[in-house]
Amino acid sequence: MKSVDLDASHNEALPDVALIQTALCYLMTRYTLRLCSGLNFTIAHHLQMLLAHPDMAGRPERRKVYYGLLEHWRNIALRQQAASPDGVLSWQTALH
Repeated sequence: MKSVDLDASHNEALPDVALIQTALCYLMTRYTLRLCSGLNFTIAHHLQMLLAHPDMAGRPERRKVYYGLLEHWRNIALRQQAASPDGVLSWQTALH
């Protein structure tokens, strides 16, 4: 999956906000059932998509919440990466 640049001036075609939010709920629930390092990256990517979405521009409170969640999931990913024997985790581990 491609990372979304939050500061990009170009508009990448993004799914509907409701679809991204629904996927996030599913991914976070799945993570609680099976702690998978790949899901951390996928969850962070979905949060980046929400933050980059043009529909979020006029919603500062939601952006604040999503940014906090993004930081949280990035920290989880970094901790798991540090605990990895070779110190490397990839997007490939997100494929289930």
